[in-house]
Amino acid sequence: MDGLYFTAKAQFHQLATHISLYHEDASPTYRTLGEACLQLAGLRPDRFTFWNVPNMSGYFNKALPLDIHGGYVLVDEAAVKAAAGTYGVLRYAYLAAAVRARAGGRWRYDFTTMNAALCMGVASGFAVLSVGRRRWPLMRRRPVGAIAVGVTTCFVAVVATRLLLRAMGAGITHARNSNRRALEKLRCVDCYDDVARYTEQRKEEVEAQRVPQPQPGMPPLPEASLRQFERLSALQVQLLESNLCEIRLAKRRANSQLCDVHRGLRDDEQYAVSAGLPIQYADVALARERARQLPSGG
Repeated sequence: MDGLYFTAKAQFHQLATHISLYHEDASPTYRTLGEACLQLAGLRPDRFTFWNVPNMSGYFNKALPLDIHGGYVLVDEAAVKAAAGTYGVLRYAYLAAAVRARAGGRWRYDFTTMNAALCMGVASGFAVLSVGRRRWPLMRRRPVGAIAVGVTTCFVAVVATRLLLRAMGAGITHARNSNRRALEKLRCVDCYDDVARYTEQRKEEVEAQRVPQPQPGMPPLPEASLRQFERLSALQVQLLESNLCEIRLAKRRANSQLCDVHRGLRDDEQYAVSAGLPIQYADVALARERARQLPSGG
């Protein structure tokens, strides 16, 4: 899901204010990568505005401070460079955001689920009203009360449907499908290796997380907060493990394909200087290591 929607309401307003005040044009390297990923996802880059928002990561509830919201590609270049570590992870982050934008983002998910809940509520309300007026004389004698019962049933059915969709994991399924489509569009075994390494590191970090201890003199955290923390941590680990399985399957289907960047890095270490893309020293070192392992593997 879009990272902008995972923020609290007050934090969202702070983030929006920060973006409006401190945004600047994205650097040519990140703009080139963003345009390529948008085209790969089936979008038109000329319809998007590319912004670099320094220090946006402080307000952003994502490991990689990068997202596409409306017609804007927002990225904290300094923070995302340090967090991603390699070009493959950065390319995957752009592709995942582009695929979510292509699918309508969180707005389409909310629109679909809310309309499904409203349909269930309206159907339930009319069904109770129709059946009740046929079978219960009291509802025929009290039309205002019957309408109130129908409206109450509609409201309860809407809330119950929303909770049921959340319990069924509709949002998680949507996020997994977006990640799967983004992985399919990578089509580079070196990018898959970078993303797999990054995902394993994230999994270890999540598993090592502990419940924050209260400050001296403060009461302990309530049991509900502890259970929610454990549930969210377990859900994150589950999603990361599922993503690792998807990465392995996508890498197997890639059949030794390489993107232009990783092919150029294997052929010439100076490619990073002339490529005009956000390639880091770690990418050059990994390409050198993979090139040495290539004869023994083949």
